[in-house]
Amino acid sequence: MSFDQALRLTSILLASASFIGLALGASLPEWLTLTTGSALILVLLRTMGLRSIDRLATYAPLSTTTWNILVVIGFLGFWVDMLWISGELLPAGIHFLLILMVIKLFNLQLRRDYLHLYAISLMAILASASLTTDLWYLPIFLAYLLTGVWTLLLFQLTKKSEEAAGSSTTTSLRQDPPESHNRITPQLFWLANGLALAAFGLTLVIFFTIPRVSAGFYQKGYGENIRTSGFSDTVNLGAIGPIKRDPSVVMRVELPDRPAHEVGRFYIRGVAFDRYDGRSWTNRLSHRRVLSEDASGTFTLRQSQSRTPTPLGPALRQNILLESLDTPVIFAAPFAETVSGKFLTVQSDSTGALYLPFPSSSRIEYSAVSRSNPVLPTDLQPQSVSYPESFVRHFLQAPVQSERIADLARKIAQTKQTSYDKAIAIQEHLSHNFRYSLDVPLTEQEHPLEEFLFTSKTGYCEHYATAMVIMLRTIDIPARLVTGFLATEWNEYGNYYLVRQQDAHAWVEVHLPHSGWVMMDPTPAISENVGNAAPAWQALVRMVDSLRLRWSRLFVQYSATDQLAVVRELKAGSASVRNRAWDSLATILNPLAAILGRATQYIAEGNAGLLGKFLGLALMGLSVFIWLAWKRPWTRGFQSKRATRDEQPITHLYIRMIRHLARRGISKPTAAPPLEFIRIIQEQWNDASSAVATITELYCRARFGHTPLTKEELHLAQDNLRQLMVLDRP
Repeated sequence: MSFDQALRLTSILLASASFIGLALGASLPEWLTLTTGSALILVLLRTMGLRSIDRLATYAPLSTTTWNILVVIGFLGFWVDMLWISGELLPAGIHFLLILMVIKLFNLQLRRDYLHLYAISLMAILASASLTTDLWYLPIFLAYLLTGVWTLLLFQLTKKSEEAAGSSTTTSLRQDPPESHNRITPQLFWLANGLALAAFGLTLVIFFTIPRVSAGFYQKGYGENIRTSGFSDTVNLGAIGPIKRDPSVVMRVELPDRPAHEVGRFYIRGVAFDRYDGRSWTNRLSHRRVLSEDASGTFTLRQSQSRTPTPLGPALRQNILLESLDTPVIFAAPFAETVSGKFLTVQSDSTGALYLPFPSSSRIEYSAVSRSNPVLPTDLQPQSVSYPESFVRHFLQAPVQSERIADLARKIAQTKQTSYDKAIAIQEHLSHNFRYSLDVPLTEQEHPLEEFLFTSKTGYCEHYATAMVIMLRTIDIPARLVTGFLATEWNEYGNYYLVRQQDAHAWVEVHLPHSGWVMMDPTPAISENVGNAAPAWQALVRMVDSLRLRWSRLFVQYSATDQLAVVRELKAGSASVRNRAWDSLATILNPLAAILGRATQYIAEGNAGLLGKFLGLALMGLSVFIWLAWKRPWTRGFQSKRATRDEQPITHLYIRMIRHLARRGISKPTAAPPLEFIRIIQEQWNDASSAVATITELYCRARFGHTPLTKEELHLAQDNLRQLMVLDRP
């Protein structure tokens, strides 16, 4: 491939990499995505020599004035977009940037046009970098870096070639530069890739050493956060149902102190509600207080300090990576006692829910320590309990239209003596006699809870939890509804729970006189992912997600504090730095080690034969791939086809010239070479010799020198053929 072809190809690939980054990172309009993608594909096919695309471009040319008018229209559209459509500078600027890219792709003629395209591509890749922190950006950036190095190198080489060509006043067939001087050689290939690798290494050094700040105008991107439901001060019955069909990831939860074999259903608490009016829940205890912070950046809940000295469950430590949500709620296992993270402040309400001052527009990472309340023996004995008036007002309230519900609750609990036993009886009644389904429009009923309990007997978690809370309150047992997530998907490669929108859940907290708030869940158990054998593609998805978590830890969350820690370790000595590097490498290779461990277990279970066949096929395929990459048997055929494709236009013109001359009485002898035929023309028809010599020279260069002709040279041959056809032979 010549330098000119390679430059045009890498320039288009450079623009494609920046466009893909924007398409994945920004919410582009569908028409703009389709237009830009189609333009890139058409220009790429034309560059690769597809004749139909090239003919289409010649049939429908646009003048320079037309393109300038399109640029002006796009600029006016930018202001309309920023003021009335998008309402923001960044998305409007991105839309205008892509319009400029499309216009410039169809006008790559002069060297300054290429420079304009490079500037547009650079702004596009920078914009995509400001819009995302996901793992997919890494291969996009690497592709952009590789094509960028190639493009700049070829741009400089073609400049030297043009300067050398401009210094020559005559062109001779016998004085053409060697083909290898204007084509990509193996040495140039490895030089460019080596420069790209060095640039990537320099990028990593700059990333880990350059001073950084924790704020920026577009550091966190723009747009809406992941929409959630059930975590505001007021929640309508049935609000959680629609989001339980959404598989979007909302958080990842690591349990450093829990062994992998103990994973199971894991509850993640969000917000608690105390008042139900027959259709919606309200949190009347939502007044937030700022938590106190100690020197280590840990915020302690005041609720844990006021507890009576009763035995609590073991401490459960969690490391949580929370995606950007449209709620300021911080999630943790019940009941959170401390939370640690890079927060300016953390707030809590009277129900123990945790909040940030406002929703975060980027993913955050924090740690929490929680302790559950075990049921104490004293609460398993019959006893009379009197609650203060404020407690009764919040946790024994029930809507007026609940007499049928009270009768059902008394009937279920009539044989039980303690509050705990009555709560267990109601929980078992709901979980054993009702059906779980998301396809029940109970929110359209006038009394949705009565409809659920006495008519349809079908619903999802919100209806089960609401029914249990109201039934308990009608028999004087304090209870409240809690919304959060029920995690069941365990990632064995990263040892963490993967929590999705569809894991949104509602359950019940029952208050016992001595034990405090105890969690209960009346919703029937549905299909779970924990411990189930998964297809290979699901294992691959979990592996990729584990790499995304490492990406966030090592790069996205890397801050100035981490830089200072590295500097301190460098001052302390190289041993700690070496250990830190090995630890980071180990965290990245953990998924691979897990796969090898599963393969070993697979062999131990008697599947060694099948695994051996699979490995044999994999090694055979790898060997074939290496042989093909080394020998490249398709190269000769590909080059010959490409040469034939490049020769076709000038060959067609040369044949038309020979036929025209034959009609004029000058036939080309079969044994005469092209240059000899020029001499014959000079002797027999001197006026036509100049046109014949030009066409013959271009034909020989393409036919025998395997040098692709430019569009200007083809146009020159066509003009000379037209001049030849209008000449009259004396």
